Formats: sequence, C-alpha cells, structure tokens
Amino acid sequence: MSRDLDQKLLERLDEMAPALVRSLRILDPRGPAGLDITLNQFLVLSLLVRKEHFGMGELAHQLGTSSGNMTAMIDRLVKAGLVERNRSEKDRRVVEVKLSLEGRDIAERVRRSTRIGMLRMMKKIPDEKKKAFFDTLDTIIDVQSRSRSRQSRRRPLRAVFKRPQNKKKR
Repeated sequence: MSRDLDQKLLERLDEMAPALVRSLRILDPRGPAGLDITLNQFLVLSLLVRKEHFGMGELAHQLGTSSGNMTAMIDRLVKAGLVERNRSEKDRRVVEVKLSLEGRDIAERVRRSTRIGMLRMMKKIPDEKKKAFFDTLDTIIDVQSRSRSRQSRRRPLRAVFKRPQNKKKR
C-alpha cells in the first residue's frame, strides 16, 4: 500500500473511531450486564471462563500489561469476590488465579449477553464482509504479535542509554 492510501485510511479511521466505539459498547460489561467492572477486568474473567486457572504472568501476557498492573487488577477482583488467588501446589513461587463461583456466573452472563448483541449486529452484515473483517482482524493480531516479539528481543531502554564507565588510570 502506498503512504498516500495509508494516510487517507488513517484519516478515515480517525473519523470512524467515535462511532465505532459507540457501536461496540455491547462489549462493555457495564452496559448489557450492568456490572461495575472495567473492560480489562472483564477480559480477565473471560480468559478464566475458558481455562480453569492462569498464572499471574500468563494473564499479564495475555492482556499485554505489566505484572504490576495485573496484580492490582487481580487485587480488585479478589476484593469483589470474583476471583480467587492461590499458590501453585507444583511450584510455590507461582500464583494462580481462578474464578470464584460468583465470578464464573457473572462472566458467563456477560458473555451470553455480548454474544446475543454481536449476533444481532452480525445478522445485518453480508457474509463476505464479515469474513473480510475477521480476516483483517487476524492479520492485525498477527502483525502486532510479531511486532511485540521483536520488541521483547530489543535491549531495554535503560541499557541503550547507559553510559560506559570511564575508568581513569593513574
């Protein structure tokens, strides 16, 4: 693609962004389910519905956040009674997170309402456009994951700017 086309598409995306966010509010757990949790907290619950338990590091990686942010988020979810945090029996250094019964109920309820809303929206879109949309999303995810893996191989910024020690000889 040419830079000119990329610029035009970025301008179009800027114009579309507010309407897109409004139309995807169906994904917001505070909307259809009336919950007082953030979208990221809901994403944690959604991951835990699909898999019995996660390690804290694995959760942070899945959401693309730091372990410190993940710890704070899990603290709030534990306090709300939606998740449980325990040390792994196999490796006591590993902290595992799993849904509480209430957390599972809420995550499944939000998931059902989100799916209903998404299906309602998708019925109005021709199949070829839906396929193209999901193919594009797959490509975006692939490009981003490759970009992140390259970034993780880079030297930390501190190391780049660290000045070599000048040793004075006497």
